[in-house]
Amino acid sequence: MVTDDALTFSQQLGDRSGLGVAWLLVLAGPLGWLGLIVISAFRRSGEFLTVTLPYSEAAYQRRLKAERARRWATGLTVALVIGAFVALVQHTTQFRVVAIGVAVLACVALSSVIAEGTRVRRTSVRLDLDASRRWLTLHGVHESFVSAVQSRSRGARTSVLR
Repeated sequence: MVTDDALTFSQQLGDRSGLGVAWLLVLAGPLGWLGLIVISAFRRSGEFLTVTLPYSEAAYQRRLKAERARRWATGLTVALVIGAFVALVQHTTQFRVVAIGVAVLACVALSSVIAEGTRVRRTSVRLDLDASRRWLTLHGVHESFVSAVQSRSRGARTSVLR
């Protein structure tokens, strides 16, 4: 399958966890807080790796649909949890039963958030740059793309890992 459409993917490289163990400085009191502020002010911003890949309109629509479904499920989960707490604040047995029912619905909506998040990850391309910063590995690409790159790279004497 050949497409003229392309999509640009960007992914942050390096330390994805933000400040890492520097957050332990919060436990050190006011001096630790000051140290955390100084570290965060002078910390390098993350580098981004950006690639443009062929991406069909159908694949883009599947990804967009999964992202929308995840967003709706997340909003519904938050609304149901708030509704359960509001019903729980009322000190009657009837409202407590309603709170339990709404909490069960919130659990179902949360499972939908997890399922849609998995679908979004499956429809996304992930980028990995090795430690030497020379080799880029693409995860989540179509088999046709892999075979096209492998057949093209045989002539260029490079290796492609899937």
